[in-house]
Amino acid sequence: MVTQATSASVRVSARPLLLNNLVAALIASAVMIFLHESAHLVAGLALGHPSVLFSFGVDHLGSPSESDQVVMNLAGPAFSLVMGVLMQLWTPLRRRADFLHLVWLWLAFASVQEGIAYLCLTPFGAGDTGAAAQLLGLPVALQLLALAVGIGGMFLNARAFAPHMARHAGDDPRRRNAMTLFPWLYGMIVSVLLSILYLAISPADPPASAQLAILAAGTAILVFAPMAHLFARGVAEVPYEPLRLRTVPVGGLVALAVLVLGNILLSLGVQVG
Repeated sequence: MVTQATSASVRVSARPLLLNNLVAALIASAVMIFLHESAHLVAGLALGHPSVLFSFGVDHLGSPSESDQVVMNLAGPAFSLVMGVLMQLWTPLRRRADFLHLVWLWLAFASVQEGIAYLCLTPFGAGDTGAAAQLLGLPVALQLLALAVGIGGMFLNARAFAPHMARHAGDDPRRRNAMTLFPWLYGMIVSVLLSILYLAISPADPPASAQLAILAAGTAILVFAPMAHLFARGVAEVPYEPLRLRTVPVGGLVALAVLVLGNILLSLGVQVG
């Protein structure tokens, strides 16, 4: 019986783990952003404001009141946070241990990250919470408190991801990096480049602060994954549950291509209401 893998076999097994996690993370990011922006859209429609949906944001038409703008701005982060927490608490695909389980995990944690990362932008007047804070005239002290809560939330999100890292990557550093560090690094590059593309082809002209938030999101949405290494000692006893993955997630790549094409079309804007 072989009890220890050779370095060559570790490298081979780490490669499909990286590719599957990267594709799953990119799919999850695209779905999360669409749902996040849809929450803004639904809030606007519920308040009686026709809106234009883009792949990176929502333009509410007319002249919404300040209170309506606050509600519409906060609808996205609130929805992402609640959905993400619920998905983290309930992982129905864990026994399958397949690619769809990875998509579920990345969607859950990326959604929470989206909700709390906006808090970090609050004092800078950028993003959904920053815009809401400006409309509400929040004191600087409260805006800094939002920043502190956001930073703390990022560490909590990473701490919650650590058991999944240990469970599905084991204690091998290469496998752990294949599930955490490199999906974030490569995913960040792809996400930022896609965001630049979507903004470049869109007829929308979001303010500089909004564009900053969009690009910042591309760097931060998946950062909980490498941060999970900070809590490696606390998950040392988590039993290893290997994933059942294809060497190349063909279905995932097709789904990702469809999502990117859909976002390119959506960047042109779709008016609803």
